[in-house]
Amino acid sequence: MNPLAIQLILHGAIVLLIGLLTGIPYGHAINMKQDENTVRGWRVAHSGLAMGGTTMIAFASVLSYLKLDPISNFTLVYSLVVSGYGFCIALPYGAWVGHRGLSIVGSIKNKVVYAGNMVGAIGSLIATLLLIFSCLRTLFVT
Repeated sequence: MNPLAIQLILHGAIVLLIGLLTGIPYGHAINMKQDENTVRGWRVAHSGLAMGGTTMIAFASVLSYLKLDPISNFTLVYSLVVSGYGFCIALPYGAWVGHRGLSIVGSIKNKVVYAGNMVGAIGSLIATLLLIFSCLRTLFVT
């Protein structure tokens, strides 16, 4: 198997684990009848990170089928890794401090959440575009 695919599986599993662990404060927020914004924040962290980690593992499973040059392969894998860890910072921290990080304005806490969201979103976008172009290249270039 491609060594970069193994790296992606490892980091995907770590992101998945963090997502699963955020289920603890999510359940606690529900049981303590905390306000809906707090419950929503933990729900987003729990489900978003679990889906993100699973998606990273899914990407790893198709890497060997794609015709990628080494730089594109590296970029695809590590843009996903950076994205996953960006969301690992933004989502739990945002739920913990009560910020959504949808804009750069506001407190330093909101700016940290915003920065994590931007790193996560940009990394995901780069990886997804590379996946699409790699699929098209694999289909149409022999």
